[in-house]
Amino acid sequence: MSAPRPRFSCVRLLVACLVLLAGALAAVSPAFAQEPGPPTLRALTAMGDGRAMYPPFDPDVHHYAVGCGGSERLTLTLSAANADTRVTIDGTAYPSRDAVIELTGVSPDGDTVVSLDGAGGSAAYTIHCLPPGFPTVTARTANGGAPDVLVLASVSIDTNRWHMILDDNGVPRFHRWEPATSRYLRYHPNGLYPFSLFRRAGSIPTFRGVDLPTYEAAVLDWDLREVDAGIRVAAPLTHTDSHGFAIKPNGNYVLLSYEPARRDFSALLDPEGNPYGAREGTEDSVISEVTPEGEMVFQWNAWDHLAVTVDCLQHYFPRDHAHVNSLQLVEGDIIASFRGCSQVLRIDGTTGDVIWMLGKSNRSDADWIASGAPAPLTIVGDPHGEFCGQHAPRLRPNGNLVLYDNGVHCLIDPETRASARADGAFSRVVEYSLDLESGQAVFQRHYSLHGTFNRFTTSSGHVEVLDNGDWLIGWGRNRDDPAPALPPDESITLVDPLAGRERLSIAIMDGDDVLPTRAYPLPPDALAWRPARSASEIERGWNRIVWRGRDGVSVEDALRAARREIDAIHMWDAESRSWLSFFPDSPAPLATNTLDALTAGQRYWIAAR
Repeated sequence: MSAPRPRFSCVRLLVACLVLLAGALAAVSPAFAQEPGPPTLRALTAMGDGRAMYPPFDPDVHHYAVGCGGSERLTLTLSAANADTRVTIDGTAYPSRDAVIELTGVSPDGDTVVSLDGAGGSAAYTIHCLPPGFPTVTARTANGGAPDVLVLASVSIDTNRWHMILDDNGVPRFHRWEPATSRYLRYHPNGLYPFSLFRRAGSIPTFRGVDLPTYEAAVLDWDLREVDAGIRVAAPLTHTDSHGFAIKPNGNYVLLSYEPARRDFSALLDPEGNPYGAREGTEDSVISEVTPEGEMVFQWNAWDHLAVTVDCLQHYFPRDHAHVNSLQLVEGDIIASFRGCSQVLRIDGTTGDVIWMLGKSNRSDADWIASGAPAPLTIVGDPHGEFCGQHAPRLRPNGNLVLYDNGVHCLIDPETRASARADGAFSRVVEYSLDLESGQAVFQRHYSLHGTFNRFTTSSGHVEVLDNGDWLIGWGRNRDDPAPALPPDESITLVDPLAGRERLSIAIMDGDDVLPTRAYPLPPDALAWRPARSASEIERGWNRIVWRGRDGVSVEDALRAARREIDAIHMWDAESRSWLSFFPDSPAPLATNTLDALTAGQRYWIAAR
């Protein structure tokens, strides 16, 4: 990732250019000789015990994977492009040309780094070992390839849960094994901490006479080390679900629950024509916010806001009527998905009021307004009329909503139980522009796997939107097979939705079986940040640090001991989508200081002398 480009004044920019030009002219000969670039390898192979090295060697590719099995041996064959290059592995020097290196005691899931030092600087090539049982990962690029992005994914194989960070060659830059009771390693771009995962924490009894699995969350820092664990809902709630989790900038946690309850469904008939009970055992979909100390500060129950008995009959009714399955924080509000009702809501994160609702309803607009809630937005122009059984709605900065439409569990008529969606079964990602003044959601575009509109996933499925507008799609899985299953070469697809072109396809396989996964995009330097608690930990050049010092400390105080060595500090503000900067030695009007204080857990670029 290149250094950020802060906003300089014209005067400062001119001065900087003149200084750079003078330095450049003084450093070169009259022929303007070019400094040598960083050293490179011209050949590299790695042989272990298991999968052969991939991708094929390319001097410009610096990360490779190879199966290391249980032999603890790794054979490297390498040659540097320049014979004067110094080659070391773990501090031991090796010949720079045609070297055959036998390494023993290699960890079956560790990394081996080949370090190069030459006249033009230094470089490194990393071989990532894959342990026995690790899934087979294959990546394919097309249409110009993928943008510079890493992919965070979690998959299960029997009793194993593999969490991994993949590059566009399918190389796991990071991987970790957890028991199958671990779920969903997530990325939180704007939270106090960047990663989280869930672990099974037992079960709770329900009014249906069965036990309901419950979970607890753990949050991780940029080094993927746990910094807080055992995160659960607070009383009076008893159940913590793993479908959704958010970390607020203030450090609070937003959680989902399927809370045991008794509800009166006696006015409804089951599919066999028998009435439900007046105290039917069910689970309410609940959203709550708790502090790191476990104090509840917000609680919202779908039962109080949705037309459950007319709109939520088609999924797991009555045992789990609304089935909340994702959340997104936007400007303090909550975008929540209720798969059991095929509806998406924007909820005021302070008052709990419903700001808007999207998804078809059997209740009339007049009845919605009479209830005190806004009528659902009308879907306009969608060639398939509606979305159904959705996952992962994401509100974009431009106000458009993107979601994964499973195409299953569509709204049904309470009396006839007939579905209003007449299309065949297929899954897609769809985008709508929301016109709140006219009460409309206007279809913009959609995408199905390979553009066929005949691939179908009954459950899971996920989409994330990159900054450039591309869609990163995890295709989910089938519990049954009413339509052609996903081909055995697709777990994740990165697609340009404007052109309908697939840029990157990743298959994660266990034998012949494709493994479903949620996929989250990570910035390309996600593994390069390091914690810092004081200015004394800053090194010469560009530093990428995560501030672990006192929260809210002024920049002036944080730099007091090293002010003369710091040229600039920059922070990307996701809300304003702009850089905030501080220039210690360049007061206005040469530069404008827009960064006042440092936030614990926040990432910063620091340029030091």
